[in-house]
Amino acid sequence: MLGGSGIGALLAETLADRHVAVAILTKGLPKQPFSNSHIHVFECDVSDYKAVMGVSARVREIVGDPTIIINNAGIVSGKLLLDLTEEDITNTFGSNTLAHFWVLKAFLPAMLRRGRGHIVTMSSILAIVGAAQMTDYCASKAAVLSLHQTLRFELNSRYQTPGIRTTLVLPAYTLTSLFNRVKLPTNRIFDFLCPPVQPRTVVKHVISALDDNESRVIRLPFYSNFARLCGDAVGLIPAGLRDFVQSLSGADHAMKGYGPTPDAGELLLVERQSQTSVNRKRTE
Repeated sequence: MLGGSGIGALLAETLADRHVAVAILTKGLPKQPFSNSHIHVFECDVSDYKAVMGVSARVREIVGDPTIIINNAGIVSGKLLLDLTEEDITNTFGSNTLAHFWVLKAFLPAMLRRGRGHIVTMSSILAIVGAAQMTDYCASKAAVLSLHQTLRFELNSRYQTPGIRTTLVLPAYTLTSLFNRVKLPTNRIFDFLCPPVQPRTVVKHVISALDDNESRVIRLPFYSNFARLCGDAVGLIPAGLRDFVQSLSGADHAMKGYGPTPDAGELLLVERQSQTSVNRKRTE
């Protein structure tokens, strides 16, 4: 399992309570150590291929070959495209996307030999619809979505291991520390139509898929089932209506609490206003 906080921590605790041995790969050790002896934490930079391959030997020695892989690691920078540094983009794709590849390369071979297992991929509804100030995050989650779909085809047709199940999780705004500064409209209608997702709700659905040994696509909350229709790749909704729905959602301003102040957009606005003022004086 990747990620030792938020949804990852809840999943680990839930599985450990069932006496399942859990191996957590995380870049930094949790602030509050897990009390359950079935949880084993391995400090590892999951964006680093060599680091993952190196720690995988220790995981197999202590826990054994994983029968379940939960790719849950994720970070968010929350900056406009022009405010993102090269390091920001590299770190986002390293944790959110490349880590999935490295963990699969480390542990999938043993799963293939057994011919059974379960792979859970934590993506996001933002992989489909996108939002301003989230270019690197949305792109990294879209890559994970494609990875999951392609892996499913490879397992069935090329590795011929249909016994390995795959579950894709596409939650909308979830109440975790990753998004604790998000600002969305606050009114009863919005809260009713677009409620935030509780981490325990995500865990409940993932555990259900594991218990039933079924491949699933989990979209949370209910409106996420319709959000995919707004994606440009589907094209079922006219662009004008798509933009109108986006503006109503408040998604393009929800990340204002992240990134630098002023941001690249605000600086551009000041520059335009200054240029307009200069042009007026010239015409007077």
